[in-house]
Amino acid sequence: MNQESFFNALLSASTTEQVVAAIEAFETAQGERTGWAPIGGKENNRGPIEVSADPGRSLVERLTNGVDAVLELEYERHRGVPDCRSPRQAATAWIGISERGLSEMTPAQRQAVAKRVVIKLQAGEGRQARLIEIRDLGVGLKPEEMPGTILSLNESNKIRKHHLAGTYGQGGSSTFAMSAYTVLASRRAGDPRVGFTVVKFLDLPPDEYKTGHYVYLTVDRVVPAAKIPENDFAAGTLVRHFGYDLSNYASPVGPNSVYGLLNQVLFDPVLPIWLDSEVHGYRRVIKGSRNALNGAVDEGDEARRGPTLDHNVPTFFVSLGDFGNVGFEYWVLERPSRANKRPTAAFVNPSRPIVLTLNGQNHAELSVSIVRKEAGLPYLSQRLIVHIDCDSLTPAAKRALFASSREDVRRGGVLQLIHEELVRILKSDDELARLNNEAREQGMRERDETAIQEMRREVARLLRLQGIEIGQATGPRAGGDQPTPDRPTRPRGPRPRPQPIDVREPPSYIRILWDEEEPIGFFPGQRRYIRIETDANSSYHNPDSPEASRINMIVHGPVTLRGSTPLRGGRMRAILDVPEGAAVGGNGMLRVELSRSGLTTLSDEREIVVHEAPPARPGRQALSLPPFETRPVAPDEGRWTELGWPDDEAAVASSAVMENGTLVIYYSTAYPKYAGARVRYEQRDPGLAVSFTTRYEVWLAAHSLLFYRDQEEAAAQHPTVEEADSDAVEDRERQERCRMATLAALFAAREVELAATSSSESESQDA
Repeated sequence: MNQESFFNALLSASTTEQVVAAIEAFETAQGERTGWAPIGGKENNRGPIEVSADPGRSLVERLTNGVDAVLELEYERHRGVPDCRSPRQAATAWIGISERGLSEMTPAQRQAVAKRVVIKLQAGEGRQARLIEIRDLGVGLKPEEMPGTILSLNESNKIRKHHLAGTYGQGGSSTFAMSAYTVLASRRAGDPRVGFTVVKFLDLPPDEYKTGHYVYLTVDRVVPAAKIPENDFAAGTLVRHFGYDLSNYASPVGPNSVYGLLNQVLFDPVLPIWLDSEVHGYRRVIKGSRNALNGAVDEGDEARRGPTLDHNVPTFFVSLGDFGNVGFEYWVLERPSRANKRPTAAFVNPSRPIVLTLNGQNHAELSVSIVRKEAGLPYLSQRLIVHIDCDSLTPAAKRALFASSREDVRRGGVLQLIHEELVRILKSDDELARLNNEAREQGMRERDETAIQEMRREVARLLRLQGIEIGQATGPRAGGDQPTPDRPTRPRGPRPRPQPIDVREPPSYIRILWDEEEPIGFFPGQRRYIRIETDANSSYHNPDSPEASRINMIVHGPVTLRGSTPLRGGRMRAILDVPEGAAVGGNGMLRVELSRSGLTTLSDEREIVVHEAPPARPGRQALSLPPFETRPVAPDEGRWTELGWPDDEAAVASSAVMENGTLVIYYSTAYPKYAGARVRYEQRDPGLAVSFTTRYEVWLAAHSLLFYRDQEEAAAQHPTVEEADSDAVEDRERQERCRMATLAALFAAREVELAATSSSESESQDA
C-alpha cells in the first residue's frame, strides 16, 4: 500500500475498525519507514490535550480553527489591508459580514458563507462512537508545516495575528482525547500534495512511564503526503474524528443536541457554520443564539420568524475605566406555557442565562440567581437572556477574566465589576420591573385575610419560642452602632408602572426623571443609571456613536459620563459615576440636549452633589423580620417554571422571594412528604387536610423567616464576600428547604393528630 492508496482508504473509512485495518496494511507495506511521533514534540502531552471535559466544547474549538483558516486565507488575499485588530473586523472588511452580526444577512447570504466551514455528523458506530468530520476551505497547510501547526501544542503561530481567534495553540487538539483515531489532511492552494496523518493515544511500557501519550503517524520521520487531484481535495483542511463520544448530545435539536450546543457556544459567531447531520437527516446553518434572538431565520428552523419578545435592549457599551469597555444587551421572551416551560432553554442554559463572549464565542455563563435574587426579577428568570460582549476589554482585563480552556471565567476584580454593572442595569430598567410585576400579579390567589392573620400569629408564637420577638429581633445591620428611632416603617412601594410614550416627529420634550427640586446624590465611587424620557424616536440616539446622535449628554464637576443605553420606546439611561477620590460636598451638573432640525434645542438639567458614603460597619441594631405570605404552587402552573424549580418534584419543597418588602414563601403542593400526608388526611376528613396544610405553612414560614434573618446577618457581616459557585449555593438552600419541609410535614401531622385526639376525648366526656 502506497501513500496515495492509504490516503484514499482513510477518507473512505466509516468505522474505527476500517481505520485500524488501513493503518496495519500501510505499516506492513512500508515496514520500518513508518513511526509514531508525539503531538507537539512532547513526550508528556496529555495535560494540554485533555484540558477539556466536554466533547461538545472540544468540537467548537476545532470549528474555531476552521474559521481562523478562512480568515487567514482572506488575510493573504487582501494582503492584510485594512489592518484588522479582531476576527470580527476581519470578517466585516474581507468577507462583508455586517458589523451588527449575522442577523443582518439574508438566509441565502448566510448559507453561502457557512459552506466554507462544515461539520458533518455521521452515524459511525453509535452515539458513543460517532464519526465527525470538520472541513474548511481555508488557507490550508503544506505537509512540512503540519508538525508546527495543526500537530503542535502551545506554539506561537497566532499570537501576533489579531485577526484570528486562536491564541494558546492547544484548543483544537482537545478533540484528540475524545476520539479513538483522528485523521487530518490539509492542502495549501497551488500545492499538488495533500499532507495527512492519523492521531491516536499510545500506551507506553508501564515499568518505564507513568502514562502514555498522543502520537501521529510518520513516514521517514515526516508527515505522509499524497499527490491528489485538486478536484478530489480542494485547498483547506479536513479533520475526521472516529469513535467520538457524543452520547450527551443525542437529540436532533434542542439543548441536548449538537445543533443546540453549537448555537449556544458559538453564541455570536464571526462566521456562520454549516451543520450536515446525516444521523438526523438535516442540514442547517449555525448562526448562534444571539442572531436567532435578533430575528434571523434559516431553512429548517422550527419557526418562520424569530422568537416572540416582550422586551429587548440592543447592545450598548459601558466603560470600566482602566479595564476598557464592555457591551450589554438583553432579551425578554414571552411567558412560559405548558408546551414551553422554559423559553430560554432554546437559546441558552436556562440555569445560566447570562453569557460572556469573546470574539462571539461563549467563554462563560453566570447563574440565573443574579436575575432572580440580586436584580429582584424572579418572575423573569426563565425569560431573560443577557449577553455580555467582552471584545472591548483591555488585554490585561481579558487575561484577568478568561481561562485558556474557554469554559469559565476567573473570579476576581474584573468579573466583580461586570457583575455589579449588570445588576445596576437590570435594576434600573423600568420595563423589566413592570414585566416582573405583571408576571407576579398574574396567577396570584386571593386568600382569606382572617386565616392569614391567624397563621401569622402562629408563626410569631413559634419564633417567640426561639427567643425572637417580631419587630424586635436583633442582628447585625449595616449602619453602625447608632440606635434607630423607634418609629413605624413601611416597605418601599412598587415602582410605578411606566406609561407608554407616544413618539412624535418632531419631538417636543426631553426630561431627566429626577425631582426638579432635589440634586442627584452620589457618594465617592458610586455609579448610577439616570433615567431619561423623550418623545423622540430611537433614531435620535446611537450609544455606540455619540457624535452621530441628536441627544447630547453633558456633565460638569466631579461626575463622569460612562455611556448610555439605547433609546427604546422613548426611554434611555445615562450612566454616570463619581471617582473614589472625589471630595465630599463637590457640586456638578448633568444636562441633556435634544437637537431638532430647524427648531430650537430641547434640554433639561439637574444638579449633582457628592455626599458621604453610608456607613457599612455592622452594628447591633434592631432587625425587623419582614411581613410574609405563603403561596402554594403546583407543577403544572407557570409559576413553577418562573421560579426555576426542577422537574423532579422530590427535589424542591419551597423557596422565598422578597417582593416589595414582603417575604413571599412559595411551596410545592407536590413535595412527597407534604402531598402524601395531605392525601391521607383528605381520605379521612377534608377538615383535617385543611388543618394539616395550615400548620404545614406555619412551620415553613417560621423556617423561612429564620433563614432570611441568617442570610441578612451574613450579608451585613461580610458585604463583599461573593460565593464562587452560585449554583452550589442554590443547591444547598434547596436541600435545606427540603429537610425543613420534611420536618414541617412531621410536626404538622403530629399537631393535627393531637388536636384530633383532644377533640375526640372532649366529645367522649361530653357524652
